[in-house]
Amino acid sequence: MLVVVIIANVLYRHYSKFPLPIYLIVFGIGLAIFPLFRNFTLDPSLFILAVIAPLLYNEAQSASRYWIGRGAINIFSLSIILVVVTVLLVGTLLHGIFNFIPLVLTLVLCAIVTPTDATAVSTLIPKSDEYKIPQIIMQNESLFNDASGIVIFDLALTVFVTGTFSVNHALSIFIIQFVGGLLLGAIIGLVVRSVLRLLIGLSDDTPFIMVSIELIVPFLVYFIGEELQLSGILAVVAAGLVQGSERDNLGLVSSRMQLVRANVWEIVEEALSGIVFVLLGVSLPMIITQIMAQQATLIWVLILVGITLYVTKFIFRLIWTRYLVWMHRKSDHRWTDSWLMAFGGVSGTISLSLAFLLPETINGHPFVYRPMLIFIVAIVILISIIFASIFLPKITRGDQPDNQQDPEIWLHRMFVAGIHEIRDDQEFPAEASIVVDTISQQLPHRQLRNPRLQRKILFEADNAERKAVKHLYEQQKISSDELHDYIRFLDLSLLTVSGTIWHNLFLRIKFGIHISRRRELGVGQSMWLTSPLISEQLYWQHVFELNGKNIHPIESVGFDAAMKAIEPFRKHKTSQELHAVQRFYRERHRRMNLPKPSNSAIYQLFLRAFHAEYEFFQQAMLSGELPAEIAEQLQQHIVYDEMAYLQKRSSFMD
Repeated sequence: MLVVVIIANVLYRHYSKFPLPIYLIVFGIGLAIFPLFRNFTLDPSLFILAVIAPLLYNEAQSASRYWIGRGAINIFSLSIILVVVTVLLVGTLLHGIFNFIPLVLTLVLCAIVTPTDATAVSTLIPKSDEYKIPQIIMQNESLFNDASGIVIFDLALTVFVTGTFSVNHALSIFIIQFVGGLLLGAIIGLVVRSVLRLLIGLSDDTPFIMVSIELIVPFLVYFIGEELQLSGILAVVAAGLVQGSERDNLGLVSSRMQLVRANVWEIVEEALSGIVFVLLGVSLPMIITQIMAQQATLIWVLILVGITLYVTKFIFRLIWTRYLVWMHRKSDHRWTDSWLMAFGGVSGTISLSLAFLLPETINGHPFVYRPMLIFIVAIVILISIIFASIFLPKITRGDQPDNQQDPEIWLHRMFVAGIHEIRDDQEFPAEASIVVDTISQQLPHRQLRNPRLQRKILFEADNAERKAVKHLYEQQKISSDELHDYIRFLDLSLLTVSGTIWHNLFLRIKFGIHISRRRELGVGQSMWLTSPLISEQLYWQHVFELNGKNIHPIESVGFDAAMKAIEPFRKHKTSQELHAVQRFYRERHRRMNLPKPSNSAIYQLFLRAFHAEYEFFQQAMLSGELPAEIAEQLQQHIVYDEMAYLQKRSSFMD
């Protein structure tokens, strides 16, 4: 399932016309073909612990405490009052229209679909100041209505199982679980925060220790909350909020740990969220089969139930967000904000997780309504995602970024600025070549490399080099032996570049044996772990030296001819393939003709390149051309590049 999540994310990055959850569900349906997944079930008692708890904890950590404080009224209105009203009114209406579903189960159904998925919405709405407030309101709402929906879900399901209901009892349980869960989570969060501060004070804040503790917290908090008959989910949310405030207070303290933590949680969140939708896809065929076994025409009725549930919930949400939500500041498009928040009420990961929490058996008997309820939830999720993906971009269309605000265009320009800074360095040409090649590999490309085109450029350069070397022979500047050996060198190099892995392995062995016979044994042994291209270059330099000749002047002429021959390809859209060929020739020329690179010089040139990149985006921001969001992305790239270089400085000496 994790492999499927990865594949779906890759496809979505290249073909984003369909929302990511659609890809995940479709791939999940594909997995259902295999015998392992045909009757796949996940223990509901573990699902909320393993999936929902860490997702909500991370969501709470990332929430803005400032906006939660300012939006407390909206949070209470949307996350508690609207949830309760929607469950009671829409649930009753749904039961009145489709009375074959018991009233308690329609309430359960509404409790399942009321939690909203702010993460799914954020991928559909571009960041903008114009719609910043509605997006913040939806993010804060989703944090707390998840917990409200889960508490009501538990209460309604308990009523269905026991068959008894008391308003006072239900209200008291709701308050105890809600308030008690928040207090418990806050207390545990404060304890964990104290432990983390102590570790930082003792300089024991290594990423392994700190991040491992954080990964344990949501499971521990949820388990304790449930054991004390409180809301484990609300406890997790409260603990996440406390820990998030501590993260804000850290500033630049334990910066490496904070960076690792952010990356780890990003991976955990995307993996768990993706697996939930894959689970829906895996379960759908089995659920549909179970429904069809009860009554063939029931499937169409359930689709109608899902549509009705979504439409009525949508209308309630639209009216509520228009008249009972405070927008913090005056808006010139108040109805547009409400339509945005109505379509933004997407049912997603939490709703799907709650649907899977429905028990398979009740009082020892199969729960026959379970497949129907999960199917209805799936219909609501699909409709909400599809409608959001269609209408949200249209609502915010006037604020869509133009091409000048495309992050990839700015990335390309920033990397080029760094390359231009050190490309023509005369003092350290070998080191400059290494830095230029390293940075040029980062240039963003919108399509896959074309191997056929790359070979065409390579052959063009190779032919030009052969002609230049033969011209040297015709001018009697080199001997026939030198011409023969150099042409043989070019043949083997070309064959290695375009050869198979088995051919390269053979060359590796051949060169290793040959050089170990003629030179030091240690040099020969090192060839086993050296690229065949590098081995060939060392080998033919050695051959020329044995014959009292010098390969360096010949290689310089060939290099200049090859680079000049492929220069016209710059006029065409072949940058990716051209850079690959240019990098091959520059690396060869550096190894065979330039002095051995200095590690300190490489370090200085990288610093100059990074500084030039910093200056580029700073100037672009000062001029007003570069939006702040894209500037943050550019700065992150530079920071990550610097860290990557520092972690593997020795590898740039190859």
